[in-house]
Amino acid sequence: MTDDELAMLDFAVKWAPFGGGDEHILPEFGVFPTVFYRQLQRLLTRHHSVNDSVRRRLDELCALKLAAMCPD
Repeated sequence: MTDDELAMLDFAVKWAPFGGGDEHILPEFGVFPTVFYRQLQRLLTRHHSVNDSVRRRLDELCALKLAAMCPD
């Protein structure tokens, strides 16, 4: 896992209980929240070192955020 990926994961774990911290994503990572949550989803599927309960919680957060940001 790269330093950037680890920073994304740490951020997501820290902010998940508070709704994700969307307003901090652009200044912290230089990407819009939709990009952040898509990248986080890919990270969660690629790196199996992430604890299963953390993976499920963050994957659910990503799905909820992306559904709200990108409605069909």
